[in-house]
Amino acid sequence: MANQKLLDQALHCGAIIHQPHALKAFLSAQYLAEYLGESNALFSHTSTLMKDDAIWVLQTYAESVKAPPLPEFRIHRVLERGVYPASYQAIFQWHQSKGFQDIFEHFAHKASLNNEYLSHNVTILLAMNSVYQQLSKQQIPTFLNRFTEFVTSTFSNTDEKSLPHVKVSVKTVLASCIKQFGFFGHNLITLAWLLRCKNQLSVPQYEAMLSNLQHQANSPLEDPEDNVDLLIWQQCESEPSKEIFVQRINNLVFNYTSNLHQITLADALCLLQSEFSEHTADFSKIAQYQCLMLEKCR
Repeated sequence: MANQKLLDQALHCGAIIHQPHALKAFLSAQYLAEYLGESNALFSHTSTLMKDDAIWVLQTYAESVKAPPLPEFRIHRVLERGVYPASYQAIFQWHQSKGFQDIFEHFAHKASLNNEYLSHNVTILLAMNSVYQQLSKQQIPTFLNRFTEFVTSTFSNTDEKSLPHVKVSVKTVLASCIKQFGFFGHNLITLAWLLRCKNQLSVPQYEAMLSNLQHQANSPLEDPEDNVDLLIWQQCESEPSKEIFVQRINNLVFNYTSNLHQITLADALCLLQSEFSEHTADFSKIAQYQCLMLEKCR
C-alpha cells in the first residue's frame, strides 16, 4: 500500500469515541517503516486497523457551510463552545487569514496548560502539526475538518487553570513512564511525541508538557481498568536483546487487528529504544505485555 493512499484514508477517518487518531497513526506507520525496514505490509495493516477504529467521512464540510466573515473573537467563541456546523467555517476562515502555524500555536499554549488524561491534547495536536507539512493544497480542507473536530472535542470549555509546573529532566519522566506506562502505553506515547516534536514548541511549553506528563505518570489512573494486570505482567520477561525487542514489536504490530494504538505504541517504543537503548529490556517487556493483553481480549 502506498504512503499517499494511507494518508488519504487517514484524512477521511472521523472519530468514533472522542478524538480522531488516524493521522497520528499514519505518521507512526511512516516512522515504524523506517525503523523496521518495512512499508507495504505495515501500511496495509495500519489501513485495516483504521477501518475498525474510525468512521468514514466523504464530505468536506467547510465548503458546504456558508457563513459570513467571522471576527476573531467570534471564531474563538464558536470553537470554545463547539458550535456546529459553524466551527468548520471558523477554522477555515482562521486558516485563510493567519495560516495554520497561528492556529497551532494557539492550541499548543492551551495544551501546555492542562494535564489531560491520556494526553491526546498533546500527542494528536503535535501529530497534526507534523502531518500538515506533508499535505497537498487539495488535502488541506479535509485536514481542517478533522482538526476542527479534534480541537472542539478536546479544548472546548476547558479549565485553563494549570498545575504548578516544575522543571524535570527527560530521564526522570522516562523512569516514571516506564513504571506507570498507562493505558496502552499512553504515557510512553506522549513522551515519544514530545521528544520528536520538541522543536515545534517553545521552551516553556515543552517544559510544561513534560511537567504535566510527570504528574500524570505519578497519579492514580482515572480508570481503574487501565491499571497493569499483574498476573499478565508477571508472565513477561525483560530482554535486553534488540533482536528480541524488534521481534516483539513485530508481534505487537502484525499479530493483532484490535486497536490502532498497536501502531502508535510500537512507534513510541522504537523511538524511545533508539534514544535510550539502556532501557531496551523495559521497552521489550512492555511490548510483550501489550501483546498478551491483546491475546486476552481476542
